[in-house]
Amino acid sequence: MKIILSVIFLTLGISCFSQKVINGFAMPESITSDGKRYFVSNQGQDVFSEDADGFISEISEDGKLISLKFLPETGVLNAPKGMAIDKNILYVADLNRVIGFDIDTKKTVFELKVPDAKILNDVCLLSKGFIGVTETLSGNIYRINTQNKSFEIIGNIPTANGINYNAKTDQIVVCTNGKNYGDGSIYIKSGKENFKKLPNIANGFFDGVEWLDNTHLLISDWVSFPTKSYGKLWTYDLENQKSDMLLTEESIADIYYNQSSQKIFMPQMLKNRVLIINKKELEMNEKQQYNRLYQYGVADAFVCGLYKGTKTLKELKLKGDFGLGAPDMLDGELTMLNGKIYQTKATGETIEPDDNFKSSLLFTTFFNRDNIFKVSGEMSKEMLLKKLDEKISNKNTMYAIKVTGHFKSIRTRAFPPVKTEPFPSITTIFDTQKFFDFSETDGVLIGYYLPEYLNGINSKGFHFHYLSDDKMQGGHVLDFTGNNLVIELAEQNSFQLEIPKDKDFQNFKFTPKDNDALKRVEQGQ
Repeated sequence: MKIILSVIFLTLGISCFSQKVINGFAMPESITSDGKRYFVSNQGQDVFSEDADGFISEISEDGKLISLKFLPETGVLNAPKGMAIDKNILYVADLNRVIGFDIDTKKTVFELKVPDAKILNDVCLLSKGFIGVTETLSGNIYRINTQNKSFEIIGNIPTANGINYNAKTDQIVVCTNGKNYGDGSIYIKSGKENFKKLPNIANGFFDGVEWLDNTHLLISDWVSFPTKSYGKLWTYDLENQKSDMLLTEESIADIYYNQSSQKIFMPQMLKNRVLIINKKELEMNEKQQYNRLYQYGVADAFVCGLYKGTKTLKELKLKGDFGLGAPDMLDGELTMLNGKIYQTKATGETIEPDDNFKSSLLFTTFFNRDNIFKVSGEMSKEMLLKKLDEKISNKNTMYAIKVTGHFKSIRTRAFPPVKTEPFPSITTIFDTQKFFDFSETDGVLIGYYLPEYLNGINSKGFHFHYLSDDKMQGGHVLDFTGNNLVIELAEQNSFQLEIPKDKDFQNFKFTPKDNDALKRVEQGQ
């Protein structure tokens, strides 16, 4: 049985909330509405094949299934994905063609094959009788004239997926999956300008994008593919270039947002269902899931030789997307960023271990910053810690810290693997450390500040690992000189400790930590 010890738990468990669930779909990919009627695209068994098993369902706003196979009444759909409604016509992207249905008569009133297209993905309404359509395989973004069936390419973004247009601001937004199915980004095109990537949002496997209002976006994020048993919804503030994250269930695809009711309609592709929830209610309840520090293992036991990995990275990735840890048998350092875990070995090589790789000690959180500030000019490690000390007014609070920028120089270290039991205490093998000196490198410091009362369970004070943007350099940070750093702080509201259940940990003898005051209280003296 898994043993969970809540050392500090300032927030309550996740509350129940009134999420509507509609089951029985077939790989649902997209939801759209004209404000009155709601439609769900179903891809069928194979999302990339012309196998004629796709269809469109109709649901109600309050979460009832009206018609499972509303369309097509005649003809076929293969693997329908994105949709948009204009003047009673439902436009659907279906692999290599766009189909239009009259939603009253159910008749096919539009069809256009796009040469060379294989995965037409999402559809949005543009101005004056035009629609925008993305093609994920090529990255092409098409502008289609629905009157004369002509089209042109207005952009190319690799792995383009979700697309949406704001007529009031004349802006198109596009989100991507990423070449490695988890390193996608968000792009915006204003007027006749080219597409530009939006800053200050973590990479992801983005699928759908909606306008909350004229300056805020709502974006669905699988995080990666294959899935990690959770997903994310991002809100993005275009004026302040700030993103905020909410956790959702896995495989949320092309969402729909009703601005008047503030309901979010989410097709959960791999679960064959649709979820409907009010945005404010989701925000109130889901915020309890992030900025909670989770830790596996105990530092006091680790530094005394408990280096054997006892929990897989696959399991640990479910607990957070930003963290630090130790590899199985102490071969280097582990660093978690944007839901992926990297191992910097004693050889200096940085790799991404597979999900079955194990760790003996790792702590992580779903990073959601509370504060961001920039520091111009050159800054040493000593100067950074002083600046952070000024920003952290409550020294009894836990913080996750992300520092992004260019590093003129940075020194990191990693321990070599241990092989022979009994394993030595880490304090006796300092002379085996391997040091790495990097220069003129761009990357991220992933770190934490932990208060005195967690010392022994973890390590008090500041602790940083480094990971370069190209994911080739890393390790435990010893010193650096950085330029124009961007610093993000995420206050941790609770702490959860999971105890290893292997025999080595069960038989480990911890050094007593006497507290006379607590002893007197316990004994009533």
